[in-house]
This record gives sequence, structure tokens and C-alpha cells, in this order.
Amino acid sequence: MKMAMIVNRFLGSVCGKCLVGMVLLLVTMMPGISSHQVVLRSDLVLVPVSVYDRRGRFVSGLRAEDFILYDDGRRRPIVFFSAETEAEHLSRPLALILLLDASHSIAAILHEQQSAVASLLSALGDRTMVSIVSFHQRPEVLLDFTVDKDEALRTFLRRRRIGGNTAIFDALCFAIKRLSALPDADLRRIVVIISDGLDTASETDYRACARAAQREGIAVYSVWIPLYSPSGGRLKARRPTKGFIEVAEETGGKFFRVGTVEEALNPRAVVDLRPVFQAVIDDLRHQYYLGFYPPGDAHPGFHRVRVTVKRKGVRVDARRRGYLVR
Repeated sequence: MKMAMIVNRFLGSVCGKCLVGMVLLLVTMMPGISSHQVVLRSDLVLVPVSVYDRRGRFVSGLRAEDFILYDDGRRRPIVFFSAETEAEHLSRPLALILLLDASHSIAAILHEQQSAVASLLSALGDRTMVSIVSFHQRPEVLLDFTVDKDEALRTFLRRRRIGGNTAIFDALCFAIKRLSALPDADLRRIVVIISDGLDTASETDYRACARAAQREGIAVYSVWIPLYSPSGGRLKARRPTKGFIEVAEETGGKFFRVGTVEEALNPRAVVDLRPVFQAVIDDLRHQYYLGFYPPGDAHPGFHRVRVTVKRKGVRVDARRRGYLVR
């Protein structure tokens, strides 16, 4: 283990990528590998996977040999495997950015979410680092990464409400860069973005955000609180800008819609984010991580990944569609 710690420090100063964490995990978890047999490859591809039964419940207890992984239709050996436990707190350390829309309408809704945010933070565990970033035309760091959940909650509650244009994808790329720069490379990294989904000012295309997140293994969870406008004699939700849903799907996260027309019309209604936050936690608690090496002669471009399970009556959700080779 001492050898692994030395390797970890050395690689962290060189590259700071996800591989550092994989070194420690491989040393401590993979059978037959000791601290004197560490073999490092920088092209390891990690694929988060969730498995459900016919009733939509998470399937736990699977092992590496239960999965088959395909790279561009060709089967690849699974060289790394880990499973999140169903303990009270997440078993692996996590770095989370809460990316919050600062427009008047969304900020007013979020200000009512003290109990929801408190529940989310308490479920994350003591090792989780949280940062809060607010955005309108430009992102603003309200709280740098901290493990102090009380401070995170206080920061959330004293956010400013700002009108004007909204640059969602500029802010998302900003958050992804902040997560990528963290020196503790064994962290799981996610962004939870809460917005009306209407991007009016970004200079960045959502595809750039998705590519950056895929490279760094960062999952984006998009939470849409829609605005409504009259159409054909009734109120209809204004569809989010293209990419707000897609960036979640393409990075291994999830998309959530919160609120109804009835709640939008009722000034006393309170939109509750607790079910969404609980769904995010449940999602993180029930993921398997499969690692494989692409072929040495893989051509530049995007390569498709597919995962199946050797068990009947289950549905497999591979949370990463593929990987990029430059």
C-alpha cells in the first residue's frame, strides 16, 4: 500500500487524471495484484452502468463476470470493476458542483428548498466536497469546494437573485473545468445544474461541454424547472434549449423535470426538489463501474460502447455511450 501511495502522489503531480484513483483501487481491490505488481495504462476507459429488473428496481450483487462489454461491436476484457454499496452514505468520495440559475424566477423557487438541500447534503457523506456556482450571463463561484455541509447550506440560502441573460453552457463548461482541476483524482465528479433550461447568451456549444465531461468522467444531472407561456388558449412549458437534456444523457447523468402547470399558476405552491435529489443519490448508490482498454490501433474519433448482462429479465443502462480517441 505504501508503494501505491507513492505512485499516487507522483502521478497526481504529473497528470491529475482519473487514472490516479484507479491505481489505488486496482491495488486494494483487484485480486492477485499486490503493491509490487502495479501496471499503469493511461487509456483506461471507465463505463458507469446501472441494472434494473422488470419492475424498474436496481439490481445489486452483480460481479464483473456477469457483464459483457463491447467496443464498436467487439468484445473487450473488463480489467477493472467496482460496485457502489447501498450503505447510508456513498462509499466512494464525491466532488459535487451545484450549478444554480440566478434568474429571478428560478432563484425564488430555489430559495424555498432549504430542507431539500439539507437532505441532499446529509446523504452525501463526510468526505464529499461541495461547491456552489451561480450563473446568469457569467458564472460566479459562491462557495469553493468544502466538506463543511453547514457552510454549503448557508451559502445556498444567501444567494443573490439576478436577472438578465442566461448562459447555461458557458457556466456548465466552467463547472466541468473546475472539477477537472481537482488534484484528488480518485474522486467521483458530478454537476447538478438547476435551471429553466433557456440559454440566451452562451458562446459555447453544449457538445463542447459533453466532450469535456466525457473525457474527464464527469456526469451531469440536468434539473429543469420550466417556465410557462400561453399557447392555444392554455399554458405550455417553454422547451429547454437543445443540449440541456442531451448533455445529461451523453455524460452518464440524468434529466429531471420539476413542477407542473398547476403549481406554476398557484402562488402558494412550493416546488419540491427532494424527490429529484433523492433520485440522484439513489442513482449514484446503484452504479457499477467497468473499465477496459481500447485497442492500441484505435482510429481517431468517437467509439461506441455497449454493455450487456448474463441474466434474463433485466435492463442495462450504460451511462457512457462511448469515448473519444484523438
